[in-house]
Amino acid sequence: MSDDVQLPDLNTWQRLFDDQTLWQQSPDAHYFDLQRIADDLLGQGAIDLEQWQLLRAKADDLHKQTPEVNVARELDDPEA
Repeated sequence: MSDDVQLPDLNTWQRLFDDQTLWQQSPDAHYFDLQRIADDLLGQGAIDLEQWQLLRAKADDLHKQTPEVNVARELDDPEA
């Protein structure tokens, strides 16, 4: 039995960033997972400080949009 742990990479972060369903259903979990993966990537040495800051800023920007996007969608389609 193998105990290999799959470490996150930039593709993991990007797939999560692009996951619209999780972002809409649980914006805080989505945001905190993005932050955690960015922190893990920095800790692994997979990214440098500048890349880490960029990933965290992108996550921050997306998270700030969450309430207004969800309200707009609800107003467009109240049955959704």
